[in-house]
Amino acid sequence: MIAKKFVIILVLFLLVLAGSLQAADLFPGLKQVNLPGGPNVLLLRDDSQPVVAVQIWVKVGVWNETPEINGISHFIEHMLFKGTTSRPVNAIQEEVESKGGFLNGATSKDFTYYQVSIPGEYWSEALAVLSDMVQNASFDPVELEKERKVVRQEIDRQNDEPMDYLWNEFSKQLFKQLPYRMTPLGTSTTLNSLTRDAMIKYYRTYYRPENMTVVLVGDFSEKDALNRINELFPGKTGTATATSPAVKTQTENNENSIPLNYELPFKVDLAYQVIGFLGPTIENPDSYALDVAAVILGQGRSSRLNQDLHEDQQLVFSVESGFMSQRSNGVFYVDCVYTPNKINEVSHGVLKEIKTLMISGVTDAELNKAKAMIESAFVLENQTAEDKASSLGYYATVYNIDAARQYLERIEAVTKEDVKQVVLKYLTENYVSILLKPAPKKVE
Repeated sequence: MIAKKFVIILVLFLLVLAGSLQAADLFPGLKQVNLPGGPNVLLLRDDSQPVVAVQIWVKVGVWNETPEINGISHFIEHMLFKGTTSRPVNAIQEEVESKGGFLNGATSKDFTYYQVSIPGEYWSEALAVLSDMVQNASFDPVELEKERKVVRQEIDRQNDEPMDYLWNEFSKQLFKQLPYRMTPLGTSTTLNSLTRDAMIKYYRTYYRPENMTVVLVGDFSEKDALNRINELFPGKTGTATATSPAVKTQTENNENSIPLNYELPFKVDLAYQVIGFLGPTIENPDSYALDVAAVILGQGRSSRLNQDLHEDQQLVFSVESGFMSQRSNGVFYVDCVYTPNKINEVSHGVLKEIKTLMISGVTDAELNKAKAMIESAFVLENQTAEDKASSLGYYATVYNIDAARQYLERIEAVTKEDVKQVVLKYLTENYVSILLKPAPKKVE
């Protein structure tokens, strides 16, 4: 009981605190250095805990792929853990874990990143490992074929998981021109066609120091770190130059004038649905008002969708809305899970709440509550060295570092009229709805 009360008090304290907190206060003393011919460097010293988060972010992901090589960015991410020209297979993990560190990586539609969280005294060793991976991967032929099987299993699992399958189909229908319509894993067909030579060429094209951001957060010496980064990234960009693999439009050209509704049979007992809209790019100021709109509409038990569809009518097991920022078009979405006999009621209920938001706008109480929730969540999501490094690396890679430092004040500046205008502008009839419903049972 005491623990529960403490949590409630802590959350209330953060809600009050967040209202006046500037995002820059979460990153005090942040230093940014652009090395000539080298990576962008972000250093944030914090000796409150004896740990350091070391991350390297690369501006490469699905955005850089064509349908023929879809999945290559993710496959390369896997291969970077399989040895370099100086570190044999398994040596990378052993070197990090033997010092109490944790090593990981991920590929998205806009970026790929690699991270190590480690005791502060070993930050230099962690940085050396990651810099070796992103510059000197060996692409061992035997390991490559082993890893191809691992990725194929990931693709199979993804195709069997309803939410993954739902979102992949949704992206495919929402985006008609941009690479965002593709999945980071690729397909079994594209995976099988990727050769070692093609992967090495792609790696050398995009894994150049000037296409990277190195982030260190925690207990380390800034002077020593900068000297070490200069040693590990000597400014040699190699002979390859980055060329766009295909001509792409900067933003999606949405030519739909009516909703697109798709119902797909799947191996499920419940109905899984996502209704989504094309949004602005991450650099567009409208993105902040859409963050606020998403909270008002469907985040938290007191949100409009939860109150109507879950609490009052008991139509859904879960419902949530959100806005995903991306380098190009973001996505505003509502997803929900419910019993298949309520498809019409749920779809109508979601669209009704969006329409109400368009017509009546939001109240002062809703606006203030949404801001407090966003701001407290941002504070909570930037508590650890790893959290802060991830925020800084993400914004530096997809947009710029000021977006992280100024996020809270931009949220605080959102008005009721801003929310109403972005809802009218983006949550139009040009939506895409994907519904997974139980497949007909076979008659034996």
